[in-house]
Parts: sequence; C-alpha cells; structure tokens
Amino acid sequence: MDTITQGLLGAAASQSLMKRRLPQGAGLVGAIGGMLPDLDIFIRSSSDPTVSWLFHRNFTHSLIFIPVGGLIAALPFLFFKRFRENKRDVILAAIIGYATHALLDAFTNYGTQLFWPFSNYRVAWDWIGIVDPIYSLILAAGVILTARNSRMRPARIALLLSSLYLCFGGWQHYRALETQRELISKRSQEVRHARVMPAPGWLLMWRSVYLAGGRLYADGIRVPWFSSPLVLEGGSARAITFESLPAKAQEDAENKRRFQILNWFADGLIAQVGDDPNALGDMRITAGVESLVPLWGLQFNPESGELQRWTPPPGSSPDFGALLRITLKGDPRFKPLK
Repeated sequence: MDTITQGLLGAAASQSLMKRRLPQGAGLVGAIGGMLPDLDIFIRSSSDPTVSWLFHRNFTHSLIFIPVGGLIAALPFLFFKRFRENKRDVILAAIIGYATHALLDAFTNYGTQLFWPFSNYRVAWDWIGIVDPIYSLILAAGVILTARNSRMRPARIALLLSSLYLCFGGWQHYRALETQRELISKRSQEVRHARVMPAPGWLLMWRSVYLAGGRLYADGIRVPWFSSPLVLEGGSARAITFESLPAKAQEDAENKRRFQILNWFADGLIAQVGDDPNALGDMRITAGVESLVPLWGLQFNPESGELQRWTPPPGSSPDFGALLRITLKGDPRFKPLK
C-alpha cells in the first residue's frame, strides 16, 4: 500500500508489543521499519524500462530479508544515546515494523515477491486497494492515541479493526469475483485467465480483467456494502504474446527478455494499447476501472528494432477526483446484471 499507511501499520504493531519497553520511541522506530522496504523504488534505469518492474517489491519485500531490513532500519536510532541504551529493544521494534510491510503489500494487486530468492512468484491477493482511507484512518487513530496516553490498547484495537477490515475486503473480493463469473457466463466465453482487483477507495470499486478468445476484456464492478453489485461493461483489446510482435522485434534477444519481464510483472494481462499494434500495456492498473489505457508498458520502435518504455498519452493519468465522486455518489453507467 502507500508508504504512509505502511508506516502507520509498522508503528501500530511496534506500539502494541514494545510500548512498555520503549515508551518514547516504539511508534517512531516501528514506523521507519514499516516504510523502509519502499526505498527500492529508487532502483531505476534510464535505459532499461524493466529495472523498476524487477526490483520494486523484490528483495526488500522478501520474508527472509526481514531481520536484515529491521537491523538497517534500527541503525540510525543507535546513534542517539536514549536509543542506544535500549539497543535490543530498538532493533526488535524495527524488525516488527519491517515485518508488517510485505505482508500488507501482498493484499494488494501489484504483486510482492514474498519468497525471494527461492521463488520470483508475485503474491497478490487483491483484497484492498493501494490507497484506502478507511484502513489508514483506523491505524492513524490508534497510533496517535497510544502515543498520547502511553497505553497499548488503542494501537491493539486499531490492529484488530484494520485486520477485520482487510477480511471484509476478502468478502468484497469474493462478491466481485462472483459478479465477474456472471458477466462471463452472460457472454458465453471460455476464459483462460481472470482477475478482479480493487481500485483506490474503500472496497466499493473493482476492476474485472480476463483473457478469452485471444482478447483481453476489462469491465468495472461496483460492490456496495449493503446492496447488490453493479457492472459497467467496458471493452476489449487484442491480447499480446511475444509471437504476435513484429518479426523484427522477435529477432532481438533483449526484446524477448524485456517482454518476458513485462509478462511476468503483469501476470500475463498484456494487451494492445489503442490502435497502435506496436504498443503493449499492463492492463491490471489503468486510468479507470473499465479503461483500456494502462499506466505503463512497452512499445516497439521499428527504426531501432527495440522494445522501449511506452509513455501514456497526456490526460490519461488516473482521475482520482472522478473516482472519489463515483465512489461517494455512484455512477448511472453502472447497471445490475440481468
């Protein structure tokens, strides 16, 4: 999830276990531990578009890296006398905060390599959006109250309530999946691969994506907390495989490597972008829940013969204001399935 929420979760977890042993620093140490894994976003390359896909949520998010990451997070605090006198507790608090990060990320749809270096499988349970104000506010309230009154109970209650909210996300995900199955049945399609992923918000808006008949289909699903799901039927785009690229693109081994990385990163949900047969995008995360305009991808350059980074056109970035309005007020384009 977003880095601030990761810090709040790390702080709440550390406060819940270490507040008595580190009364003045448990929350701060846990927060730094909770945010530190996201430093991997700075691993980038101007010449290779796949580097950030390879290394974000890679080794820093691995379960086996938790003790090392926690120790790194604790090191800056050990330069201060009041923390150095409680060195073991500081390290333990940082490890607790660090341990929460990757597990929370696994509940989103981006994909987290929990089992690196033994497996490069990207764990993505699709239960909660990368940004969820309700989840964040629950944690913030617990962290602030615990910091003010020195009692662990508010942080523990916040952890309990936020965990229940995550479980509610699992239930909403199940309802969205059932709606997707009804939609596929209505269309009488044989599906090769399908996912339903949460949009930023509070578990109301979901994105349905699936592959069928050589095409990728994208639809929006609204799952109100207390009423029946609604669907905004979107469109489809040509699914892309390496063999469907121009022959010149297939001749280059580096192009094949880059395509394989994008395919792995996007969980196979790659499709042509718009009318450009040379542009291919990761269709998991797009400008809108029913959109076929991705936020990143690759594009074949016929002149150089290379697969290069695809840049979204102007105005195609997510409209969070519109998403907020739809989440709060609904959208007449969403209809019940009949």
